[in-house]
Amino acid sequence: MKFRYQRWMIKTSLIYLLMGVSLGVLIFLSQRFPGLAWASSWKTVHVHLLLVGAVIQMIMGVGLWMFPRRKEPPPVTTEPEGMTLYAAFNTGTVLRSLFEPFWQAGASAYFLTLSGMLLQILSLVYFLYLIFQRIRAPAA
Repeated sequence: MKFRYQRWMIKTSLIYLLMGVSLGVLIFLSQRFPGLAWASSWKTVHVHLLLVGAVIQMIMGVGLWMFPRRKEPPPVTTEPEGMTLYAAFNTGTVLRSLFEPFWQAGASAYFLTLSGMLLQILSLVYFLYLIFQRIRAPAA
């Protein structure tokens, strides 16, 4: 199926956008409702879901979809390359989002948060590798 992983990236970024905005509403409401006091400690996750999960993933999906083809074979990012990027980036984002509020609670939460961060960093480096091959001067 054509553009499968790009569509998944774009759709997943919209899910992160919805989650980030929803969490933002809960954080706002936590100032008035004591039962939502837990939400105030999730501010970092709120920003992270919006900026990394939604914005950066949208940029990656659109970039891999719209940038020109490579000159050398294969002319486009292959399905396994794209799915590897998608899986690693989203695994990192989910791990970090779930465990970052608790990273001081114990070694497990700390290492799961750190693992998520490392997966995100490696995914971004991998994206740069994939997209850098497509950035070139326009044909004369």
